[in-house]
Amino acid sequence: MTENYYRHIISVLPKCDLEDYPPELFMRFAEHGALLRRDWPWCRELSEEMFLSWVLCPRVNNEELSDCRELFYKELAPRVKDLSLTEAILEANRWCAENVTYRSTDIRTASALSVYESGCGRCGEESMFAVNALRSIGVAARQVYAPWWSHCD
Repeated sequence: MTENYYRHIISVLPKCDLEDYPPELFMRFAEHGALLRRDWPWCRELSEEMFLSWVLCPRVNNEELSDCRELFYKELAPRVKDLSLTEAILEANRWCAENVTYRSTDIRTASALSVYESGCGRCGEESMFAVNALRSIGVAARQVYAPWWSHCD
């Protein structure tokens, strides 16, 4: 299963990602995806298409990719393991709010790990952080925002 997930990841990512990041990073995403699919009921219940697109995929937006999901999983899994899917999503949201606050910047979109380490990010970074947090526990998530608003007060 992990090898199939790895092949899927490298087949859907932009060519520049495959040149900019080591294959081991994509293998770690594949291994984590296999763990989620095996161990988390709400992840097992997803269709294969939903899982591949909105849980397994390491790319959320144009952020630097980072090996953040295992760390986020270690923090979130104990908090959500006995919850329903809805309660787990709400708890993950609380965890995001505990760890990251809004700060306006004009720099390149930081990685989810950088946002976590700095404790702050723009709205797009906060939503990308939340998507990675949710995906780290097997919840299908994607980023949605209004790009016309991203560069105005």
